[in-house]
Amino acid sequence: MAENNNQDHEAKHKINVLFWITLIRALLAFALGISLLFIPDKTHKMLGNFMGMFWLMSGILLVRQEMHLKRSKLLLVLGIVGALAGLMMVTRDLSRHWVAEDMVKNILGAVILLTGILHVSGGFQIGKKAMLGRTGVSIVLGVFEIGLGAMLIISKTGLDQRVYIVATIWALVGGSLLLIDAIRQRRQGKASS
Repeated sequence: MAENNNQDHEAKHKINVLFWITLIRALLAFALGISLLFIPDKTHKMLGNFMGMFWLMSGILLVRQEMHLKRSKLLLVLGIVGALAGLMMVTRDLSRHWVAEDMVKNILGAVILLTGILHVSGGFQIGKKAMLGRTGVSIVLGVFEIGLGAMLIISKTGLDQRVYIVATIWALVGGSLLLIDAIRQRRQGKASS
């Protein structure tokens, strides 16, 4: 009996942690999208920071999930690389002594591109346990991530206007989808109480 209570408590804790991380990711994405819409001239430096924070949080979330679920070593590696790329992007003023800013941008672009491919291919789904409707969400998010990642890798001048447009759409759509996911996680946590 005590073991079941402990497992229930652990499951509720995991759902609560996932809710807060997803909510923070949604708020970061919304903040980026709104900033890009209303103050695009001042958002140039913020774009790298917001994207870095988003991918740092995404990487940490993915690593945490994969360590518990043990679904895929590829997803675990992608989470670690995403977290490191996000951290390097956020600390690029300090890290540019060791790694060129273009290299950080390309690594982050590759992580975003791979994440998008995994979203589109269903790599984040778990077979029959995948929730109905999540496939459409994953595909939409994945298409924007593939475009954003490819643009970051291809753009030679850093973050050009096309990157801003795709990043704005990705941030607003992704933020909306993440907010819906956070609400779903919160409801799931309350239902299991």
